[in-house]
Amino acid sequence: MGRLLLLSTPAKVNVVAMVVAAAGITIEYFSGVEGFPTVPPGPFILVGAAALVAWGPWRWTAVVAVLAPLLSLVLGTMSTVLNWGTSAPLSHPSETAGFAGAVIQFVGLIVALGAGIVVALHPSQIRTGA
Repeated sequence: MGRLLLLSTPAKVNVVAMVVAAAGITIEYFSGVEGFPTVPPGPFILVGAAALVAWGPWRWTAVVAVLAPLLSLVLGTMSTVLNWGTSAPLSHPSETAGFAGAVIQFVGLIVALGAGIVVALHPSQIRTGA
């Protein structure tokens, strides 16, 4: 827990935003949005990346702070576009839970990406004690 408290503000924002995005994906999955695999990998990838940024002692974890949300945005968009037989949750605001999950996921990923870019620009300052 001590290492987490030493994170810089952008790194803390990145970690929290990735966890929020993972929660958004989980909300979409459990609300019955079409097109999800049996076990969606997104929440596991994002929470794992957040754990690496939070507790990883390596300088390269700053790259993870950018790549995880960026890949989630790109791959999530591709899976939505290529899923011709289903509809995107953002196109149906009347399905409240799926719509809310998609909005939470999207906002979390955008915030995580922005904070991750700041973290990557200053990797030596990922920890305030550094």
